[in-house]
Amino acid sequence: MAGWAALIYEFVTVVPTVDSMKIILIVTGSKRKSLAFVSNGLDTFSLEKAVQLTREGEIEGAHVVQRGNNVYLRTNPKVGKSDEFDSLSITVGNLLLYAHGTHLTKVTPALDLFVELYRTNLSKNHQLIKPVGQQEVLSESVKKKLQKYRGIIFEAANNFDIDVYLLGAILVDEIARLVPFEPIFDTLRTQIIGGNTSVGIAQVRTDTANNIIKLGLYNPNPNDTKLPFKKLDRDARGYLYTYLIDPKHSIFFAAAVIKDIIESWYPVAENKLTPPVIATLYSKGGKPHSNPTSNERGQQIAGEFYNFAKEILTLP
Repeated sequence: MAGWAALIYEFVTVVPTVDSMKIILIVTGSKRKSLAFVSNGLDTFSLEKAVQLTREGEIEGAHVVQRGNNVYLRTNPKVGKSDEFDSLSITVGNLLLYAHGTHLTKVTPALDLFVELYRTNLSKNHQLIKPVGQQEVLSESVKKKLQKYRGIIFEAANNFDIDVYLLGAILVDEIARLVPFEPIFDTLRTQIIGGNTSVGIAQVRTDTANNIIKLGLYNPNPNDTKLPFKKLDRDARGYLYTYLIDPKHSIFFAAAVIKDIIESWYPVAENKLTPPVIATLYSKGGKPHSNPTSNERGQQIAGEFYNFAKEILTLP
């Protein structure tokens, strides 16, 4: 009996209204703790907010469980298997991989449903762009974000003497891939930090940023004696996150990465280091050799997205 006393089930007694929300996707941490909940209206909630809404009878098919000081959400016993929270869950690591176009061995039906709902909610009266291997997004959403940081983009490109429109095109690709998932990642914030996570508008990896600082290419705060880190652990990556989440630093790190690619690869690849190849290496990486090639993503960045960025960044 003492064991049962520590486990309290709070089944919601409020009858859900016809407008009640249904959870369609859950993002979990490495220890499978639920961190973010997405509703069928594509609203994203933290665990704390989801618990509050469940207690208020706003979320269908769920109840609150409290074990000691820990509070969880669980599906009700009679909920169908496809709606059970275990079936709706994806780790934040796999979601990041999916957002960056990395093939997953198993894509959950819940993630498929999220993407389908996102597509359904897109206005077909507006122009769409589709990054390689990803869903369509509103080009206007990407355009607004790129325009917002126009001054920083030009400043970064001039500082590192790189093609401003190639930098802009790479940003277009990264922004477009994140657009559907931004509310989720905004909810997760520092909880996404663990391994070598991509962060910020330019999606620069924490380990890459630390290496850029070591190389002396860019330091977001030369007065910060902690930078660069000799060893990267969760705390160090969390510390770098506070810099990388700043759009200016993110864009400057991206420009520094492009500069590093050019300086590292040109001595061995020379004229083969074309814009499509540089764009490919930005996301793919690799050790310099004499025969680098571009992939479909790099070709789209250097073609379609280059022209798109040039159009946006040359606007008055």
